[in-house]
Amino acid sequence: MKYPAVQNFVNGGFVNASSERKLHVISPIDGNFLSTVPMSTTRDLDEAVRAAKAAFPIWSKFPIKERVQVFFRYKYLLEKNLKELAELVQEENGKTYNEAVAEIEKSIELTEFACSLPQLVTGEILEVSKGVECRTEHVPLGVVASIVPFNFPSMVPNWTIPNAIALGNCMILKPSEKV
Repeated sequence: MKYPAVQNFVNGGFVNASSERKLHVISPIDGNFLSTVPMSTTRDLDEAVRAAKAAFPIWSKFPIKERVQVFFRYKYLLEKNLKELAELVQEENGKTYNEAVAEIEKSIELTEFACSLPQLVTGEILEVSKGVECRTEHVPLGVVASIVPFNFPSMVPNWTIPNAIALGNCMILKPSEKV
């Protein structure tokens, strides 16, 4: 096994799944055994949802300008580790190196968009008739989920994670079991 067994990440830390069942991750490039991923159960999902629900009241109260700060650092880490991340996508997914680089570059671009959200979700007040105003306000939804397909293991999560979290939501992410 090239990489350590994958664990679930819940409430700020890595935890084992409640099931002993594992799925082997095999590189489509050379057939080598890369790692194992847990076959998480409904109980594991319920625990993740409980943790996300508990975090939501605190996280959602932070101003959006503070919430996006984490993504400026995240963008820096994506850029700094682009080559290594592209090699991982290539190895786990079977993409060419250039395809994998393009996927990480798109992930960076999507993160940049999330960093701009404070300017895009300001809301507005419109006078719709004399003495009547309509107000648009953006508020966090709560706990949201994203299921990642095998063919875009970096790009799809980066469509959802930065935006959902920057907008004040808490996130449950289910990556593909194939990568």
